[in-house]
Amino acid sequence: MPLQNGARAAAEQQGKASPAASVLRRRGSAVALLVLRVATLCASAGAAAVTAIGGGALLGRAAFRLLLAADAIVAVYSAVEAAAAVWEVARGDTPLPEAVQLWFDFGHDQGFGYMALAAAAVAARDAAAAAARGDAAVVLGFAAFAFMAMAALVTGFRVACFLATGSRFAPPPPSSASYY
Repeated sequence: MPLQNGARAAAEQQGKASPAASVLRRRGSAVALLVLRVATLCASAGAAAVTAIGGGALLGRAAFRLLLAADAIVAVYSAVEAAAAVWEVARGDTPLPEAVQLWFDFGHDQGFGYMALAAAAVAARDAAAAAARGDAAVVLGFAAFAFMAMAALVTGFRVACFLATGSRFAPPPPSSASYY
């Protein structure tokens, strides 16, 4: 039975590095993704909440209704991805098969990131005519995009590692002993 979800790469690397370094290397990107997912969740939920609380002054404008919808979708996606990141940190594997999970994360990060950017950009045009809550909602919307873009960089790196090595983990640096 073939090894899956990074178990092959972990099995190959066993004995090549100290156990602590191996665990840190394997879990580092998952922890980084968890932090970025939670930051995206907070920013997008904040943007959606500020827009919703703004009442008629904001929701009367189509741009802010788009911002509300886009950031609500991004918040739900980020909550699901944060749960997947917690799973990966705790268990050491991905909830879905590794290849599916990597492409799912990368593709959705790209799509939802650009959706958040587009909604914030459209709302920014109308923010000058709206109250201070409109400005706050736009800033939080752009922050959600920024965190999502950073997460897309991490997931893109994990996809590249998977394509190059067959695992989502970057190969360890060569030891100095291998040069002699």
